Amino acid sequence: MKYELKKVKKKESEKGIVLILVIIIISILTIVVGDMIYFTHIDTEISANTKDQMRARYIAKSGIHVAAGTMKAQALEELTDVSTTLSLGVDNSEGYWAINVPYFPVGEGGVAVTVIDERSKVNLNALINPSTNRVDQQVLTELQELFTYLEVDDSKSERFIASLTNWLDAPLSGAENDQDSQGANSGFYTGLEEPYSIKDGPLDSLQEIRMIDGMDDEFYNTVKDFVTVYPEDKKINFTTAPKVVLMAAVKAATVPALDLEENNKEQNREPIDVTDDIAEQIADDIIAAREEHTIISQGKAREVARDADPTAEISAGLVGVAFSSGKSDIFSVKAVGSLGEYNPTKRVIEAVLKKSNVDNRQVVDIISWKEL
Repeated sequence: MKYELKKVKKKESEKGIVLILVIIIISILTIVVGDMIYFTHIDTEISANTKDQMRARYIAKSGIHVAAGTMKAQALEELTDVSTTLSLGVDNSEGYWAINVPYFPVGEGGVAVTVIDERSKVNLNALINPSTNRVDQQVLTELQELFTYLEVDDSKSERFIASLTNWLDAPLSGAENDQDSQGANSGFYTGLEEPYSIKDGPLDSLQEIRMIDGMDDEFYNTVKDFVTVYPEDKKINFTTAPKVVLMAAVKAATVPALDLEENNKEQNREPIDVTDDIAEQIADDIIAAREEHTIISQGKAREVARDADPTAEISAGLVGVAFSSGKSDIFSVKAVGSLGEYNPTKRVIEAVLKKSNVDNRQVVDIISWKEL
């Protein structure tokens, strides 16, 4: 009898242990299944987000390619219905041309596109002739005057321009390298706590000027919309340039490109003394002329300048700084692709497009591409 009682108790004890084990196993399985459901949901959301980001990227790409196709078909400066004057938050910024399409539907999403003429700006790379290391006095004047109009501190601008000269000039045979003693040279950069080499060549992107001594965040944010690195020459498009750039170009037209001490025969003339008032009047007159003439060619710009300057000396000098056709060949494009109405997924692409004539065909090349 005692044996049977012990056997019953043992079986009941074993049943209790089994029950506890079953409960533990069920609890573990519940946790595992819950985790699996959670991570499956997360993976689904990640996949959906990745898919939406990819779709938004292609929508943004479509904006770039539409701009390229339009640029190939006609002069973007002629699209007056979608060109706008942007407020840049700085004085004397009137006349800044841009194409601004705030939203255009594409499939289930949309794209916003902004196009800016890179020839509406002063080309930093044009400061130094890459073959001779000579400083182009007209570009130097443009930079000096532009920074003054933008109210950049004189000590900052002088240091930067001198350092930019040394950054751009190269160790050419028979030419001086690091030629401006007022600017940072190669030894300055290698002597920094985190050293790097001086470029000794043209800038590849505008952001590169942040590496040049004299430039800081405030300076960069003030001038970044008015300077460029992309055109192959110094010519400014008077159809699209903002007022401050036009004024700087007018001032630059009063000096010969080469220092008279180096080449006193160049244009056989001394610098012309032009006041800020005259430069501003010519810039205002050119901006006003845009309302009647879609394109401001070099000839038209000279005509406007001649009316303000009876001596016609400024008009003659514009040959060196004004883009001849008034129809640019290089533009920066920003496209923002978005998908979804509430809290949309967005992708941003910034590109630089260059138009050229190849075998009597208009060709548009993408020379810069950045996805943000």
